[in-house]
Amino acid sequence: MTQINQLTIQHFRNCQQIQCELSCGLNLIIGDNAAGKTSVIEAIWVLATGRSFRTAKSQHLIQHQQTALTVFTQVASSHSANHQYRLGIQKSPQHTQLRINGENTSSQSTIAQHLPVQLLTPESHKLLEDGPKARRQFMDWGCFHQSPEFMPLWRSYQRALKQRNQAFKKRLPKAQVQLWDQTLVENALKIDQIRQRYLEDLTPYLVTFCQALMPELSDQVICQYRAGWPKNTEDLMALYSLNFDKERALGHTQYGAHRADIRFKFSGIEAINTLSRGQQKLFVCALLLAQASLHEKTLQEPVIMLIDDLPAELDETHRLKLLELLQLLKIQHIITSTSQSLIPILNPKSTHIWQIHAGVLTRKT
Repeated sequence: MTQINQLTIQHFRNCQQIQCELSCGLNLIIGDNAAGKTSVIEAIWVLATGRSFRTAKSQHLIQHQQTALTVFTQVASSHSANHQYRLGIQKSPQHTQLRINGENTSSQSTIAQHLPVQLLTPESHKLLEDGPKARRQFMDWGCFHQSPEFMPLWRSYQRALKQRNQAFKKRLPKAQVQLWDQTLVENALKIDQIRQRYLEDLTPYLVTFCQALMPELSDQVICQYRAGWPKNTEDLMALYSLNFDKERALGHTQYGAHRADIRFKFSGIEAINTLSRGQQKLFVCALLLAQASLHEKTLQEPVIMLIDDLPAELDETHRLKLLELLQLLKIQHIITSTSQSLIPILNPKSTHIWQIHAGVLTRKT
């Protein structure tokens, strides 16, 4: 199974030096508020994604009076006992250095491939209520891991989109703006196909986990995909031409893969309007478990689940159910809580319990 065997964190928020060996199952980190629990979760997320889920400013991540932070992991692969990767990141306010097996790399995506992590926090329910960006990121996480061609297409699309928007802002002639239309359209249509295929594959898993976590719901969830342009569009190139004056007035490209969205519905009603707040949290859990199951089926590699403050997310019954599902799926999970008594230990042999205080992590025996 994919798992983090060793974790080292230096000068990350209030964690001066953490070095530990993690269990293949549950890793429970216990501590008071501001003790550093979330920082451990956040550090792994920063290594895997290159960004924090709490701040956009890297200087906020670096411990006071230090110049840089470091996160290092040794990750084991399911495919072979010999497939181990040493992944690291050193980040200062001005520079980020990534390393794989001791070699420098500029590719965050390569690290992400070796470290497939999912994140559940007290803010995760906002996936349903916030704008489409978070839902696109959720969808594209799966597309990235499942389809090797996705990332090159997305990068090419983003470059063309940036150039087209800059041409609009500089008020360049129409012909110069439209130089980017062909690249934009070709990539958008291919991205659209990958996204549609991914959601079609994901939906049966989502239905299963919704039933497991919310058996009281009689209706199945429907994933309604929106491409980023009007549904009845037959020719995206013609749509750009037709809306050129409108987009020039706006100063940016209004239609395209960068505007895609997913709407989750029960009986034709959006989940945000039909589910209670508790059910919304369970639904996000179902989304992550569905992604994890599809990822494992496609790549024969489980994901690693990061869960910050699980008791704040779910009641006792559903905490137990989620932990049972994580164990069934053989997913390494790292969970934080203010109290050990709130987290049932299903398999002591594959569980490590840690106490954290003022950024110092100590394993409990």
